[in-house]
Amino acid sequence: MGNDFLKATTRAMDIFSILILILFGTAIVDLIVGVSNDAVNFLNSAVGSRASSFRTIMIVASLGILLGATFSSGMMEVARNGLFNPGYFTFREVIYIFLAVMLTDIILLDVYNDFGLPTSTTVSLVFELLGSAFVTGILTSLAKGMDWTAIDLGKILNFSSAITIVTGIFLSIFLAFIVGSIIQHISRIVFTFSLNESLRRYGALFSGISITTIVYFLLIKGAKGSSFITDDQVKWVMDNAWIINMVSLVFWSILVQLLMWYTTINPLRIVVLLGTFALAMAFAGNDMVNFIGVAVGGYLAFQSWSVSGTSPDAFNMSVLSERFATPTWILLIAGAIMIITLWTNAKARKVTDTEVSLGRQEEGEEKFKSNWLSRMLVSASIAMGRFVEEFVPRSWSRALSKRFVQPKEAPAKNDKDRPSFDLVRAAVNLLVASVLIAYGTSQKLPLSTTFVTFMVAMGSSFADQAWGRESAVYRVAGVMNVIAGWLITAIVAFVSSGILAFILFKSGTIGVFVLTSVAAFLLVRSHIVFAQREKQEAAVGQVLAGDLESLSQAIDQCKDLTVKNVRLANKAYTTSIDALAKEKKAALAKSLDKIRELRDQNGKLQNKIIKYVKKMPKGNLSASRLYIMMFDYMQDLYQSVQLVSESCADHLENMHELPSKEYMRSASEIEKSLSSYCTLVCSAIGSTSFVHQEGVKQQYDLLAGEIARAIDREIAEIHKGETGNRISLLQVRLLLETKDILTTVNSIYALYHDYHRESK
Repeated sequence: MGNDFLKATTRAMDIFSILILILFGTAIVDLIVGVSNDAVNFLNSAVGSRASSFRTIMIVASLGILLGATFSSGMMEVARNGLFNPGYFTFREVIYIFLAVMLTDIILLDVYNDFGLPTSTTVSLVFELLGSAFVTGILTSLAKGMDWTAIDLGKILNFSSAITIVTGIFLSIFLAFIVGSIIQHISRIVFTFSLNESLRRYGALFSGISITTIVYFLLIKGAKGSSFITDDQVKWVMDNAWIINMVSLVFWSILVQLLMWYTTINPLRIVVLLGTFALAMAFAGNDMVNFIGVAVGGYLAFQSWSVSGTSPDAFNMSVLSERFATPTWILLIAGAIMIITLWTNAKARKVTDTEVSLGRQEEGEEKFKSNWLSRMLVSASIAMGRFVEEFVPRSWSRALSKRFVQPKEAPAKNDKDRPSFDLVRAAVNLLVASVLIAYGTSQKLPLSTTFVTFMVAMGSSFADQAWGRESAVYRVAGVMNVIAGWLITAIVAFVSSGILAFILFKSGTIGVFVLTSVAAFLLVRSHIVFAQREKQEAAVGQVLAGDLESLSQAIDQCKDLTVKNVRLANKAYTTSIDALAKEKKAALAKSLDKIRELRDQNGKLQNKIIKYVKKMPKGNLSASRLYIMMFDYMQDLYQSVQLVSESCADHLENMHELPSKEYMRSASEIEKSLSSYCTLVCSAIGSTSFVHQEGVKQQYDLLAGEIARAIDREIAEIHKGETGNRISLLQVRLLLETKDILTTVNSIYALYHDYHRESK
């Protein structure tokens, strides 16, 4: 009997050793996907303001992460027992809870990274723990023979702690936006957009206040939960906070003033880089719990159970309610993984780009479309602004307006060299975020650094009048989309982790391996798709984005784009006609996806065209007209081809009668003639040779006549009443759209021919 028990215990030890390894494996993956999303928290102000080179910013952030990694120990309590009562569960059940949390987290965060949306790892962790503990607790109660009415949720979840955490997280949204708006408005009134004079007057004091605040923030973060600062040292810092702050203010203000007198260093750059370091440290200290806290809790549970000699289904987990110090080596390894990810992961930059684009000072391509809510909010804000103006003296209003006038600057050769906002706003973002996070930490609240930094950045953008009449509805829509994503995070995290916990509870070890394999497959597939999409977006982003050295360069680029687009559109048209004749639904669906993608890409390029035309040599009207008209024709061309593809796809999808052989033979001949004509036009445009104009015109006239005769035949068939409505509609629509495609391609040829003639 004793031997059987020993063998069972050994097998359980082996199995749970593997489960702990899986738990730490998912924690490492979670670190990678989590850093990819949370990098926006501390990079956006420095990157958006071009406070220094990207390499320098990354080095500063990396140092902050490494230091902050050692400050996570105290926050591990939240992941281990802050949201549920571990004493209600056995060792096996706690491991299943933790595995459900980690598997849900890595998939959820990776989805957000794919879309380039910042979300809160704190919110995801909180609701994943609540969801998995809630479901596992109910299943445990039912397994014990309890009735549904006898289940006491208060014994399963720490409701008071959960409510406090959730309330603090979501209240920080409004608080961060309001405080960021007020501080930025005051700062802009003081400094204006012309920083040279105002910086000499107020730069030292402003920088002294900012650095003092950030240093105090560092002390607060360092003192709370560090693995090597003693309780006496923590108490001394707390007791002498005012003295430390006053001495720091005087010291930094004098030092900055001396630097301004005797060097050319811009003190705001120091503030921004120091703030980046502080927020990176806060991210590692506050958010590392979201990535490895659960795994550390599982490891501590495994250590306690392994020496107990008790069955995993009988060992109570009340031991997790005690305080443990996380080994520093685990924290340092986690910090190293974070740093490597920060330098190598492309998804981190994509999430950062989303926030920077929502806060940039100038107009340009918007990532989000307007919606009814954003239009309503902007309309209400405009009405409120006009109402307030009635009570403000005109002299005050004019004086304030002058403080927000932006000086005209020489356009940057490359858009990538242009800051999205200035150093004043970057400093305010970091200053306010540091204060709010420091206060939340002092109150022992695991604030969402994502919520705080994002909403501070949006508040300062709003106060800085970056959301003008041309961009406000899009920026507001973007902010609303991000906030909606946060709310969805909470719901999806709770439900998903609960479902996974249910599966693990019912299926045991087999379920662990199956779900881990599914998560691994989804992650690998996600990264492959993301890499392909990023490659396509990079190719599109390079168009109309580089330096413009000469007019000939602009014309050559325009020609290349035109030839490429005409050929792709013609290929999609040919595929659609062939797929209709042979009933190839898959080929048609693929072609339709491609044409929609190309049309969207062309639309994005159209958004850049005005900025690109501004870069062209002044006075050359014909070249500017060529660019503007070319993109308009391309949009018409893609629209016609898309309608052809959609009509064919809809017809096949609904299994309607196919066109007659006579019609398809005629359509095939027209398709071949159109392909020949497109090839001739592309050759003329690409080589800038228009000597065969008569031949092009003759081929156009022949094809136009052929299409016209085909349309007449269809009308005659309709009069006879021998064809159904569906098939007649399809056949006529294909011919009409083919006529539009021919007309558009001919207009493109004429556009280049006219430009060539004028340039001669």
